[in-house]
Amino acid sequence: MPEFQNPLIRGLTLTDTTSLVIGTIIGTGVFLKTTVMAQQVDTPSLVLAAWVAAGALSMAGALTYAELGAMLPQAGGEYVYLRTAYGDLVAFLYGWTTVAIIAAGSIAALGVAFATFLSAIFSIGKPWVACTFHIFGHELLWNFGLKQVIAVIVILIFSVINCAGVVFGGRVQLVLRL
Repeated sequence: MPEFQNPLIRGLTLTDTTSLVIGTIIGTGVFLKTTVMAQQVDTPSLVLAAWVAAGALSMAGALTYAELGAMLPQAGGEYVYLRTAYGDLVAFLYGWTTVAIIAAGSIAALGVAFATFLSAIFSIGKPWVACTFHIFGHELLWNFGLKQVIAVIVILIFSVINCAGVVFGGRVQLVLRL
């Protein structure tokens, strides 16, 4: 296993990581997805059954990550696990896929969620530009306005905080909690 000159900093505490997981699950998972699920199935018991099934799968995944983390206690998460199991190329490709697609989509979803929740409190106004696309037999409505600008600004603010480092980001998170 190669040694790096600048190893990743293991600066997140149990409280930090627990806050990240809870915030991600409750912030976007519960508040955004439950409404759509309820509209699709029209039965609260089916929504609850889906959440129980998803909870069981999430628990299995969490236990798997806990076992991997105990076996491979280096910083890097999935990258380290994939590098150990499948080699450098697979880990490298996963890392770039995460940066370019997986994390970018998740971050965009969080920005949209923030702007959506904010629009429920404050009147943000109508979109400046709207266009409907027909893709694979479905209508896709594309909007651009203040709501999207707010989402981008939130993403940029948290990107700057992230670039400042783990310690600074943790301090900002602590201030936001107070």
